Amino acid sequence: MFIEQVNKRALSDCHLLIVDDQASSRMILEGLLEDMVSCTSVSSGEAALAYCEKNTPDLILMDVNMPIMDGHQVAQALRENPSKTDIPIIFVTATTTDEAQSKCWDSGCVDFVTKPINACTLQNRVKAHLNHKLKNDLLENLIYIDRLTGAYNRHYLEDYLPRFMKDGKRSHTPLSLVLFDVDYFKRYNDRYGHMEGDSCLWKLSKSINDSLLRPMDKLVRVGGEEFLVILPNTNEEGAKLVANRLLSTVFDLNIAHADSDLARVTISAGVATKNPDDNKTIDFTMLQADKSLYAAKGQGRNCVVGSVETAHNVMESKV
Repeated sequence: MFIEQVNKRALSDCHLLIVDDQASSRMILEGLLEDMVSCTSVSSGEAALAYCEKNTPDLILMDVNMPIMDGHQVAQALRENPSKTDIPIIFVTATTTDEAQSKCWDSGCVDFVTKPINACTLQNRVKAHLNHKLKNDLLENLIYIDRLTGAYNRHYLEDYLPRFMKDGKRSHTPLSLVLFDVDYFKRYNDRYGHMEGDSCLWKLSKSINDSLLRPMDKLVRVGGEEFLVILPNTNEEGAKLVANRLLSTVFDLNIAHADSDLARVTISAGVATKNPDDNKTIDFTMLQADKSLYAAKGQGRNCVVGSVETAHNVMESKV
């Protein structure tokens, strides 16, 4: 997410997910809120989780009592996903006992409304929580976003990479890293100047961020012209496919670079994977990615090297 987009967001730009197994309830809730925010409605907890795999709503308004998977179970599943844990949830419940309300708070909700729904109360609570979310988003971006490129920064990497590693271990899924940098970037700055160098990094970062297909995949500027893509639930083969797509994305930008072998800006990438059953640390996995990147540079640049393979130049057919 880029800073310009975050700063311009208003209440009307927010997106609300309504989760309720009763069609009439979904229709009522959406009718009360659609003039304030955009809404998507789903009929089950499973559908809510599937939606959140591909999207990140600003707020979830969810019925507690649903068949198969109730609201508490959905909330718990979201809290276990590092990329979804901060989505605020308002529960809708017909039960007003202290025990039921305590369970809602224990599930991690930010608020709850009781049935029958009071329109004024619902609208104002949703408005208050969304305004709070917008302020938090802005603050988080000031802390975690690199102001030049719009990618996440080292503060994000230090705070969130351990969470991704822990989640991979918990869910028994691999975590892959793609470390890349711009080929001959010092030459680029020397020829075209640092302002053009900054513009190049912004264009590259935006294009790569747009090319990432899953909300859980994160682009981080490690420093200078070096970037990292964090790929949860991705094995090494999958990470190499992503890395090759990144190379193609940058190649196709066709940014002139007279002092590069291909006369355009290219990148080199190294891949490393932390499997759930190995004992690799975060630092070791990063070091492995760095060694793979170094090997890619040694094998001609504009290529991808995995931890157990030789480089393969995905642009050979283009040049």
